[in-house]
Amino acid sequence: MHTSFPYRFLIASLLVVSAPLSVAHAIPPILANKLVATDGAAGDQMGNAVALSNLAGITAAEPDIAVVGIRYDDSPQADRGSANVYRKNAQGQWVFEAKLVAADGVTSDAFGYSVAIYADTIVVGAPFDDITLADQGSAYIFKRNANGTWSQITKLVATDAATTDSFGASVAITNTGLGSSSFGDLVLVGTPLNDVGSLQDQGSVYVFKRNTSGTWASEGQIAVTGSDAGAFENLGWSVSAYGDRALIGAPFDTIAGAQYRGSSYMWRRSSTGVWTQEAKLVANDGAASDYFGYAVSLFGNQCIVGAPTDDIGAVADRGSAYVFQLSGTSTWLQEAKLVASDGAAIDNFGTFVAIQGDFAICGAPNDDGTVDGSSTSYADVGSAYSFTQTGSSSWAQQARIAGADGQTGRVFGNAVAVFGTTALIGANGEDIGNPIRENQGSASVYNLLPPDCNNNGVPDDEDISSGIAQDCDGNGRPDSCDLADGGADSDDDGKIDVCEIAYGDFDLNGAISGTDLSVMLSAWGATDPPAGDLDGDSVVGGTDLTILLGRWGPIP
Repeated sequence: MHTSFPYRFLIASLLVVSAPLSVAHAIPPILANKLVATDGAAGDQMGNAVALSNLAGITAAEPDIAVVGIRYDDSPQADRGSANVYRKNAQGQWVFEAKLVAADGVTSDAFGYSVAIYADTIVVGAPFDDITLADQGSAYIFKRNANGTWSQITKLVATDAATTDSFGASVAITNTGLGSSSFGDLVLVGTPLNDVGSLQDQGSVYVFKRNTSGTWASEGQIAVTGSDAGAFENLGWSVSAYGDRALIGAPFDTIAGAQYRGSSYMWRRSSTGVWTQEAKLVANDGAASDYFGYAVSLFGNQCIVGAPTDDIGAVADRGSAYVFQLSGTSTWLQEAKLVASDGAAIDNFGTFVAIQGDFAICGAPNDDGTVDGSSTSYADVGSAYSFTQTGSSSWAQQARIAGADGQTGRVFGNAVAVFGTTALIGANGEDIGNPIRENQGSASVYNLLPPDCNNNGVPDDEDISSGIAQDCDGNGRPDSCDLADGGADSDDDGKIDVCEIAYGDFDLNGAISGTDLSVMLSAWGATDPPAGDLDGDSVVGGTDLTILLGRWGPIP
């Protein structure tokens, strides 16, 4: 069952890591893969949280690893929760790699409610884990092994936990050295319902640091203090981290008498592990019940903050998102306000946000509208909007991304992530299968720019169609890229072995000759032969011989 905003559930925050790139013009994003759990069931809500990264920890590369939360997966107890891991293969397709579950998980833990990933390390929140107290909450760290399996490394809990703290409602992971290791070494866990002193639901964030031996230990707790501290601010509702900085949302913060106007706090970590508040971010046109800080994302010297119930003009709860830029060493200035060009009442644009370099993604899960290839409008079908930075402080809407499956209550855009030129978008209200499994959920991978695997500034399909690059196996990628990704070239001639064999050069010597003819004759009449079948009919025969003789001599 879909619940309209504001959710009294807790959201996931995403760590987004990538390198800036220039966007020359707006190009409609391309659906690369739709991810659906093969063991999914009704009510799983797959896609409630999503995250992307690069396994090698290279921030300038494209992503090749993804994690998708499935918070209400019955595995095997009701709503115990899980998270699916997907890996991008050499052909550019995203394939299932592992299902993560808590070793000690039980009913209603909601493991997978929040997820974050840095290279080969994943953190998963379980905010309703009871442990010793009801809904005390926990978070788990997993690491990928060399063989592609994932192992649970540790379970994180608050040492001063209390009932209904919901520790793990949001999570973030980063590396304080930013590239010095492929293993994230800093985890932040949001606890938005934590009572700080006598202030109910003030909220806080717990920090954990990995030491050189690989052991995780508590580094302290981040909370607002002094006159700015207040009850029911829900600090930690969202959290994002990059290097030595953390951005933490407090969407229920009352500012100058404006209830639930919302705020976000930027904190910075010293080399000794001491955290200091660097700035408090608020919208320059903020108003009561905007819930600014409901979602946050930090990358480098930029961040984005969602305000999903911002009234734009007379349009209630249309929603917005604000981009801030670091000026100097510690001053954050509002750079832009993003809104959907076709926004409408109760779209809740900005419920989920992600930023990296020149790209920003904003989810509008309650958007009523159409989907790709259809003129039918659906209530709460949901969408996500991609924006590109067009100047030092200007952002332009690139596209409305709505997927292809029109359904009422699908809430596409309920979670978003971006890395490089790739976006991952959740739709946890989507009904899947026949017969229908209501709210099983899904996640979709989009290429925000056409693939350019050889980084020559020309899309792969144009490289191939113009003859700049060859695509002997017809997979839509230049052969040079396939070779760079490990495609076999045993004779080291720059041509993929499978293509040379398919052409008739069975001995891989660069020419069709007598040896190749001998191979074909030895396989004569064979069905499904390892070599010799050049016409693809699974039988070596006269047509294959004619083709071979017609190609006699050096192969092109």
